[in-house]
Parts: sequence; C-alpha cells; structure tokens
Amino acid sequence: MNILDVLKLECCEPDLHTKDKDETLKKIAELMKRSSVFNGLDSEKIYLALKKREDMGSTGFGKGIAIPHCQMEEIDKFVIGIAICKKGVFFDAIDKKKVKIFIIIIGPTTNRNGHLTLLAKVSHTLKEPDVPELLQKADTKITLYEEFLRNSDSEGLKVFKKKREKLMIVIVKDEEIMQDVTEVFIEYGVQESTIIETQQMENLLSKVPLFLGFFNFTGGKSAFSKVILLKISKEYINPIIKGLEDIFGDLDSFSGLSVMVLDLFFAKGF
Repeated sequence: MNILDVLKLECCEPDLHTKDKDETLKKIAELMKRSSVFNGLDSEKIYLALKKREDMGSTGFGKGIAIPHCQMEEIDKFVIGIAICKKGVFFDAIDKKKVKIFIIIIGPTTNRNGHLTLLAKVSHTLKEPDVPELLQKADTKITLYEEFLRNSDSEGLKVFKKKREKLMIVIVKDEEIMQDVTEVFIEYGVQESTIIETQQMENLLSKVPLFLGFFNFTGGKSAFSKVILLKISKEYINPIIKGLEDIFGDLDSFSGLSVMVLDLFFAKGF
C-alpha cells in the first residue's frame, strides 16, 4: 500500500495545541474528521475508537513519537494524518517523556494486513535519521505533508515527484475577504501566486453610453475584482477548497468568491 494514497493534506497540522492525552485524542479526532472518508461520522466516534485502542496500551513508543491508530467498521478506506505538538504533551509513552510527533492511522476493520503494513511503513520512516527533526521544523501543512512523503518509501516518492500540477483560478469579488483568502493559502504553504487586477463586466458596461442607467456604481463603492493564479499539485486542491469553505461556507452559495481548477497542458517558467 502506497502512503501517498492515504496520507491526507487536510489531516496534517504543524502546530497542535493541547494540554493532556485526552484532549490530544479529541483534537486528533477533529483533525482526521476533515477527510471525506469520515463523511457521516462525527469526531466523537473517531475519538472513542482511538481512545479504545489507547486503553489497551499507549501508542507512544518513545523519543517524542506516537502512532495513535484504530480500526473502524464504518469506513472502507485508510487515512493517515500528522500532527506536531511543538511543546510536547505527556501521552503515557514508554520512556515517560513528552510526545511531539503524532502520526495517526485509521483504517477499516476488514483489512487487518493493510493496517499492519502501514504501521510498519510509518514506523520505519520515523526511524530514518533526521526525519523527526524535519517534521518538527515544518511550519505549514504542505511542508509537513511533503517532508513525510519525501522520506517515506521510494514508490511513494517516485509518484509524488510527478506533482500532477493543476492551475487553480480564484476570483475574489469582495475586498473585505481578500485577507482571509490569502491566509488560507499561507496556511497550506502556498506563498507564490500571480494576482491580476480585473474589472467586473457591470463596471465596464456602466461606462458605455448605450447602457447608462442600467449599471450605476457612482453611489456605492467601486466594484472589486481580483484573479489569483496558482500552480499547485493535485493533492492540494480539495484541502484548499475545504479551508476556504470552512470560512465562507459552501462556495456554490457564496457570491464573493469562486474557484476553478484547470489541467495544465504545458508550463515553463511560471
């Protein structure tokens, strides 16, 4: 099983804030709930499944690392998430030290062998020199996601390098939300983009004598319109849209923002 297929960007958190083990499990459950695999399930059910496994024995195996995991009969796919608690939290680890790195694995009850395989692969990756330090230094979801994939099995790395890049076009029609949109991109590690100043059609038509009286902006604020162009990997599309909808709600019913994603036939120097 390829880790690239089950590690979810939306389930990566480079700065988890938590006080104790129980709160950690609850926040991890909320993080994992962001994957569409858990649609129809609430985070409480995920928390209880993780807690049930922890009650059997801590998954904190020392050196600041834990691999909380469980099986759930309600799902049919595996999901892996990563959370970094920079200050660390006591998690009943075998060496009694705080845990800073959490790699979470949740899978279906029908695939025991697949679960064991993922546990072994994750454990092997975490034992690689410098990997724990690299994960802790990650300051965005994308950096955390990429660092783990880059140091995991060679098959996953080979596929990941292909990038499967897409062109995301984001049209912002409300100046007041521009900062929120930008912050979502930064949260996911997207810091390079092209922003184009544009005008809405109504604004142009209002200046054409033939259409005077139909479109009038003189009494209110000027129509705002910016187009943001991003070249991103396919894996980032759904998490970024989910991040935007967490703020603005369903984009299909929100008039201030629209998103399109196109296949890139060719790109050079972009």
